[in-house]
Amino acid sequence: MVSSAFLAFGQDPAVWVAGAFPGPLVRALEGRGGLPRAVREEIARQLAEDVGPSVLRERIERRWYERFAHVPPGELADRADEVAMQLVAASECPLGCEDGWLLAESRVCAWCRPNGTVVDVRPEDLEGGRRLSSDEHVARAEEVRALMRHSRRYPKPR
Repeated sequence: MVSSAFLAFGQDPAVWVAGAFPGPLVRALEGRGGLPRAVREEIARQLAEDVGPSVLRERIERRWYERFAHVPPGELADRADEVAMQLVAASECPLGCEDGWLLAESRVCAWCRPNGTVVDVRPEDLEGGRRLSSDEHVARAEEVRALMRHSRRYPKPR
């Protein structure tokens, strides 16, 4: 099954979204009677909730390559209905992200992919801000160069 990369004028968005299922999965589903009714209903439900068809197509493609493209054909044939539903299922994130990414804000979802970074800054460093004066920049750069010369013997002695 080959589908267009763009929704054609007058084309049913649900049919266009269903055209995004990858070939190996489509062949596995054909052996089981085609796209399951529950998957078609899930696509229709999400389209009715104003999830754009292009968002659903991108979700199918992203999840296929992240989660299922490596699945052997025999196992894919056994799990085809489950895989099809997982490709279109809405995120369970309370912030409404797309697989760990907040599309509207163009950033990682703090709920699904929490950042483990710990910033340990002394209180006296925060008062004056985090920027160094130009003299401090020059002094620290000289310290780094001196350390490099000493540890790496650069420039090399003749």
